[in-house]
Amino acid sequence: MDSLSLARERFAARDYHGVIFLLTEAEQEGTPYADALNLLGLSLALLGRRNEALAAFERALHRNPSYIEALLNRAIVLNELGRMDEAREGFAQASALGQPDATGFPAMVGNRLANSHAALGDEYRAAGALGEAVAQYRRALELRPGFADIRLSLGRALLDQRDYGAAAAELDEALRLHEGWLDALLLRGLAAYLQGDLQGAGAAWERAAERHPEEPRLEIYRAMLARRLDSAGEGPAESGR
Repeated sequence: MDSLSLARERFAARDYHGVIFLLTEAEQEGTPYADALNLLGLSLALLGRRNEALAAFERALHRNPSYIEALLNRAIVLNELGRMDEAREGFAQASALGQPDATGFPAMVGNRLANSHAALGDEYRAAGALGEAVAQYRRALELRPGFADIRLSLGRALLDQRDYGAAAAELDEALRLHEGWLDALLLRGLAAYLQGDLQGAGAAWERAAERHPEEPRLEIYRAMLARRLDSAGEGPAESGR
């Protein structure tokens, strides 16, 4: 179970300190989910840590400026802090986003539908129905192309499907949205490795090491790459720095 799912369980149990611990750690590891930051902000707000909550909601909105729930939560905290003009502006922004967008759905509805398609994709992937999983992730991204967590899930499913080129393209887009994202860099290196692009794999994993030097999975990938290079009679992969 991932950090966000665990955090949602702790939130339902009203263990707000547990939520904060889980999601702060996840953010430090480079997980850029707006949902996680919104939940972090709610937990901080419920513990009376309003300024920290406000910062978390703002980070969520930096990742997804159309996130109505985060806009509303931010406006409520601003109101509680006595920043009335900013609160009114936030409520107005949320109201405007309630109108249909280019998909034909209000932002909150479009977000929910995209997340529902992604959740269904997760279920199909867990069941081994990779074609159905990919189709659901792609439908989700038609609604919300900027949801990097869904694009990462699509990249994983395409790797499982052995469509390494398509996986690499999706992971490149995820990294364009969130440069330095650990999971995306690790998977991008794996996509390159499976395509036989050993230099590309090494470069991706070195980029991950620069930002996350304590990540234990890197040693596994580096050892795997070194064995492959030795068997191919090549030297070490270039660092990509």
